[in-house]
Amino acid sequence: MISMFLHLLVLAYGTVTFAGSLSMAPVSFMVIWGYLTLLILVHWLPDHIDAEVAAGRIPSFLKTQEIFQWSLVGWILLLQAAADPAGLSLPALASNLPQTLPMMLSLALYIALAKPVFFEFYRLFKPILDLKQTAADFFRARMTVPILFFPPIMLWMLIEDISSGGVKPLTEIKLMAAAPLFFIILYLMAPKLFNWAWKAEDNDDPELENMLKRLSEKAESKVAGVKIWNTFNEPVPNAAVAGLLPRYRYVYITRYLLGMFSPQQIEGVVAHELAHLRLGHVTSYMFYSLNLILISIAGKLSLLLYYPQYYPDSTLYTAIELLLFIAVFSVTFTALARHCEFQADAFASEITSPEIFASTLETLNSIILPPPSIIPDWLLTHPQIQDRIKRVRDDARQKIIDLRRHASRLRFFMLASGFVMLLLTAMPAGGVNKISEYHEAVKAGNGTLAGELHRSLPDWLKAHPLVLQETGKMAVNSQRWVLATAIAAEAEWNIRLIDGSQVFHHPGSPEVTFDFEIVKFVLKSLDLW
Repeated sequence: MISMFLHLLVLAYGTVTFAGSLSMAPVSFMVIWGYLTLLILVHWLPDHIDAEVAAGRIPSFLKTQEIFQWSLVGWILLLQAAADPAGLSLPALASNLPQTLPMMLSLALYIALAKPVFFEFYRLFKPILDLKQTAADFFRARMTVPILFFPPIMLWMLIEDISSGGVKPLTEIKLMAAAPLFFIILYLMAPKLFNWAWKAEDNDDPELENMLKRLSEKAESKVAGVKIWNTFNEPVPNAAVAGLLPRYRYVYITRYLLGMFSPQQIEGVVAHELAHLRLGHVTSYMFYSLNLILISIAGKLSLLLYYPQYYPDSTLYTAIELLLFIAVFSVTFTALARHCEFQADAFASEITSPEIFASTLETLNSIILPPPSIIPDWLLTHPQIQDRIKRVRDDARQKIIDLRRHASRLRFFMLASGFVMLLLTAMPAGGVNKISEYHEAVKAGNGTLAGELHRSLPDWLKAHPLVLQETGKMAVNSQRWVLATAIAAEAEWNIRLIDGSQVFHHPGSPEVTFDFEIVKFVLKSLDLW
């Protein structure tokens, strides 16, 4: 599941990070890039597909699609890095929307370039596709993941652009603090995204609706109904559940699954999805997301406050930060997801029967491809189906009350972990908030308030680079150039020649004080003081 979004995540992050970073003759590069793109789409790719079709060769679809997706992402990022088309064409708008505008261009290019390529792929893979599937269906099926991914990403970038201004690290951390609310809204809106991405239809089968009602009562999980998941004539046996609120919560089932599975096996599928609800797995995933954000906030706050020299303020640092985040997320979330899948299997076995649910898994195993062998089990969101069947058949049955108790403990652990992270975040957050207040006072030109806030800071915080930066601004604004130079020296080389608080109040001429400090510094260097 994570691998489906990974190339899009790299596209989004790479666009906002690398746009214009290699800018050299941007207009010429855009012309060359456009010419090569047209050459590939109009001549090379169709000729290559014609040759493959004539030879009767059909490569691996999944491998071909993955190679194309990563190549497309790299090709778009190359254009963004070398030419920054959005900034070059609309500089005024790009300055106000530094992330959203380049991302809109990357999204437009992704769709515009993917469409003709997937139409060519349709010709290549047509012999193994469903006879009912058209080229438009084939392309639309490839666009379901981007439709799920891009709207929330674009919205978040727009929020960041609107909120930008002031001290960059402080803005970043404030936005991270707002992320939990964003995630909650995203989980609430998940059914809308699902309906849009998959063109989900209302269920018109009364037997399926009655089955859902009976199983939901047995599982004590309220849902609004069943939605039929449109796979655009692709053989996808899948089911999902989405929605935090019962009134807007739906079980999604693909039409292909309904046609391939027996009524009893469909009960097993529905029971498994209802188990995710009854055991609170949707809530657990949300708590996990919030905890990961809190850990990121605590780490960034502590780094900014106590080790500002290591704060990631460069492309290299932010790239490393992204890689670490993906690595931690991949390992920890997949472990949580596999655990929840095993628990949902046990729950579904209890409200149907182990044999019925095992046969459901066996049918599923017979019609889906196994994950690539190169991917280790600990990176899979779902356990291997053979392992799931073995657990259902061989392991001791677990009572529903025990499963619910275990799930409650898991959620309590996550909630308690989040509370601990909040406490750990409070101390650095207080210091960063003081810096933020000081910044706002300096920005407003309120020297009196800025002086009071500066005096309230502990000595170690007065030497913080961001505080020195704001103090230097006050010195420049008051045209006290000697003080500004001394503060700059302290910020750049950690050489303290004068007390920065003299910007707000001093008993004598700052130039005299500064000269005295220079003499003292020289004498100390010669061991004469």
